[in-house]
Amino acid sequence: MEPYSPRFKEFGFDGLIKCVFNAFEVRKCAHATGVKTHELRLHPYLFPTGLKGEPTFKKGGNPTLDAKNFWIDARRGIIRAPIDRIGLGGYLSLVEPYPDFQDYIAGLADEFRLLKSFHQGDKAYTAPFKVAVLTAWGSLRSWQASGHYQPGLDYGELLESLAGLPLDVVFIDFDDLLTKGVPKDVKVIINCGREGSAWSGGYRWEDPKISEILTRWVQIGGGFIGIAEPSAAPETGQLFRLSHLLGVDRDRGERLANGKYKASLSTKSHFITEDAEGDVDFGKEVDGIFALGAGVSILAEKEGSPRIAVNQFGKGRSVYLAGFKFNPQNTRLIHRAILWAANREADFRKWNCSNIRTECAFFPKKGKLVVINNSAESQRTDVWNAQGKPRKVSLKAHDIAIIDV
Repeated sequence: MEPYSPRFKEFGFDGLIKCVFNAFEVRKCAHATGVKTHELRLHPYLFPTGLKGEPTFKKGGNPTLDAKNFWIDARRGIIRAPIDRIGLGGYLSLVEPYPDFQDYIAGLADEFRLLKSFHQGDKAYTAPFKVAVLTAWGSLRSWQASGHYQPGLDYGELLESLAGLPLDVVFIDFDDLLTKGVPKDVKVIINCGREGSAWSGGYRWEDPKISEILTRWVQIGGGFIGIAEPSAAPETGQLFRLSHLLGVDRDRGERLANGKYKASLSTKSHFITEDAEGDVDFGKEVDGIFALGAGVSILAEKEGSPRIAVNQFGKGRSVYLAGFKFNPQNTRLIHRAILWAANREADFRKWNCSNIRTECAFFPKKGKLVVINNSAESQRTDVWNAQGKPRKVSLKAHDIAIIDV
């Protein structure tokens, strides 16, 4: 039973309980319709060992630290979308020898109640446009990848970054494009995944009408972001059906005798990579990428294969990333890439943090600014308000600050 199916309400469930490790699983629970109550089952579960056999409530375990690390990941989603209840599962007796765990969970529950109150009658600030994630499943599997968060899956890693950003994210499929076109309030479309996967789209890209719709949309000002093997459906001399938008394609040996354009790494600074610290780590990246011409700007490359490329197409903009891995730097990078593709760079310094290890959410009706530390170390950050004016905030490890605005 798909919780995002329009028929889900027919089953008559009172609520939806989702065990969560991370932020996109929070969003998956929060946005499901057809039930009155949305509940999170937090980790660590009250068992002697964790899912991988590591000690939790037994000698060698540190359940309080585990709870903190799970909470800072889940909290990224909770400040963006309303959740009704939280809970723990397992054997309650196991927590008796861990008074510090009991105290931390009590404080966590109070923190949750406060965040829940901010969502009541209000909504956290998001950029003034929507971002659409294009897959073969579309809205039927909103905020879902392949089960729980799986490190190494480009699409899942992308969802985890998106889940905590101040963006209004929707999920669309190829039939949506064919029957309705691109929604008017969508400014950026993301297609992420490997060739043949449902996330990238597989055979659906063989329909030329899809490419026609997206080409026209970008030409008149839309933004397109492709990750790993976007629009991949092999045809003679081409792998990416939207290579003309992205300005890059992938060579798996087919062009050995034909040659390909050799692009140079751009020496100019770019909005997308302004916060990059050293080499970007996208995890298991796609290789063999090549630029189609001099109009493409290569912002990062590895052994001659572009890793980050940007391209102007008509009035629109496109971005290519050779892979994706969830971490603070890449979360900031995809945020910047989305704003650049939407031609809305000015929105970056609106209710946003300067420190990539911190994030914030502003609730305008409540007049509350929530600033969170997503790391196990103390952090300092500037938080920009709607006018771009900074406010300095200091946070302890795993901490949260609530500021009246």
